[in-house]
Amino acid sequence: MKGRKGAVIAIVLSVAVLMALALLGPYLYDRMRRDSAEANEEPAETEEFDVLTHDELLGAPLSFETPAYIRIPVVDIDEEVREGSDHEEELNVILAQGPVHLTHTGFPGWPGNCVISGHRTTKTKPFNRLDEVKTGDIVFIENPRGLYEYQVCEIRYIDPSENVTLQTEEPILTLTTCAPEGDATLRLIVRADLKGFTPVEEME
Repeated sequence: MKGRKGAVIAIVLSVAVLMALALLGPYLYDRMRRDSAEANEEPAETEEFDVLTHDELLGAPLSFETPAYIRIPVVDIDEEVREGSDHEEELNVILAQGPVHLTHTGFPGWPGNCVISGHRTTKTKPFNRLDEVKTGDIVFIENPRGLYEYQVCEIRYIDPSENVTLQTEEPILTLTTCAPEGDATLRLIVRADLKGFTPVEEME
C-alpha cells in the first residue's frame, strides 16, 4: 500500500515539475539568451571631454580687444583699428580716426565674421589702396593676444544695402570700403580666411 502511495506522489511531483517547466521554460530561455548577449557585448566607449576646447571657450573674448592693428604689407596698409559704435554719429567720429571694427561682428581668430571698415578717400583714408589687394595676399591683425594671419580668398563689389556682417561658423575677416574711389555707389568687399596665429609670448 505504501509503495503504491509513494508511486502516486512521485507521479504527481513529476507532473508538477513538467507543468512548471512548460510555464517557465520560455521565460528562462529568453533570460538565458539575453544574459549571453550582454556577456558578449563590447563595453560602450565613453566620450572623452575635450579639455583644450573647453579652456579655449572659457578664454573667448567678450569684446573687441585693443590696441589692435591691421597690416597689409602688399599695399603698405598699417593702421590702428578701433571699436565702432551702434550710433551713426559716434561711428562717423571714430571712422574719421581710422579703421573700425563693426560692433556685433566676430573677433579676430574666433568663429564668426570679423568686419573692419575704413574710409578710402576722406579723413585719414586708411583703405585708399584696398582695391589693389589680390586673392592670396596676406592680411595681419594684431591685438594683445598675438598676431593673426589671414589670406584673401574673395574680392567683390556689392550694393551698399547688402549686409556684409552676416556671421559664419568659420573664423573669417571682412574688410569693406567705398567704391569706386571718390564715390559711394558701391562697396568693395575683401574677405580672408584665417591661416595662422602667433601668441604674443612667441612674437619677437
